[in-house]
Amino acid sequence: MRNWYRIEAKAQQDVADVYVFAEIGKSYWDDETVTASKFVTDLNALPDAVKTIRVHVNSPGGSVFEAHAIANALRAQRSVKGRAVEMTIDGIAASAATIITSAGSPIRIADNAMMMIHDPIAIEMGPASALRKMADALDGIKNSIIAAYRWVSQKTADELATMMTDTTWMDAAQAIENGLATEIVQGAQVTNCFRPDALARLGVVPDPFRARVEAMAQTPETPPLAQQPAAAADILRLCADADLDLAFAGALVASSATPDQAQARIADEQGIRREATARAETITAICDKAKLPELAQGYIEGAMSVDAVSAHLTVLTAKLDSVEIDGSLAPDRGTTTKARIDVSAVYAERNRMKEKTS
Repeated sequence: MRNWYRIEAKAQQDVADVYVFAEIGKSYWDDETVTASKFVTDLNALPDAVKTIRVHVNSPGGSVFEAHAIANALRAQRSVKGRAVEMTIDGIAASAATIITSAGSPIRIADNAMMMIHDPIAIEMGPASALRKMADALDGIKNSIIAAYRWVSQKTADELATMMTDTTWMDAAQAIENGLATEIVQGAQVTNCFRPDALARLGVVPDPFRARVEAMAQTPETPPLAQQPAAAADILRLCADADLDLAFAGALVASSATPDQAQARIADEQGIRREATARAETITAICDKAKLPELAQGYIEGAMSVDAVSAHLTVLTAKLDSVEIDGSLAPDRGTTTKARIDVSAVYAERNRMKEKTS
């Protein structure tokens, strides 16, 4: 099993190596991510003799909030426990991973490593008010990221904000120029790799960095996934085309269904809803024919079958008309055909009796 996140105390007892070689934050489809809760627990478990924490980072990013918690925990090691926190970017530090690297001093970057910063993103569905609220939240999140970068960079908040909006990729020299790293070291071979969809979330990779990023998606341990979760926009479009409501679309997005799974579940849901509509229309027609339309909704919501509704209405209308059912005749044992009560015949007989007595 892979082990891309771990903390190792060295034999000399005064140094601990931390390896953040995975996505940041809990994932439903990958149980080997770096979570803040485990990271902080492991930090607190280090022996008091540890004086230096060496953090090695190779991560495409992930949760901003988890990254902030990890970065703050590392800064606390420096300010509260007096430990040195040395940061090394071994492969890539992208997106939320750059928040973690900003907690180090020094921040070393391998001569073949990369960094990338961008605006925070989120998925939101709902009315305009909800989208405006999410936009305000994203602005606040961006400001919190800029604050972390300014722990180490001398650039202004406006300059950093522009770099994020432009989705800025940096090699080792550019990372130092922008103040997000402090020195270049000779790179070592990094063997960990990432799920293709995790790298896809980095967006369009510029030509100078594309080959190195694509190499990180090559996974010799396991074959590449046949399909990744469908994009939320694609699911919303498919549901809209199928005339399915937003609640169903939201549940489908939350389930991380692949495109094939999404189309299959949409087809199943359409079939279920067609059957429900046909059943409701039939029950409504039967109740209208029996001149008891007020009962239709209760039958529909009560999940009664059409046959059960017909049988119940036959008995009910017979009682309402004071028609006695003769049970003295022996059943016809010579046939296996089930007798069905014709509602129209019952009403015809009722009307005939009324005419006879009038």
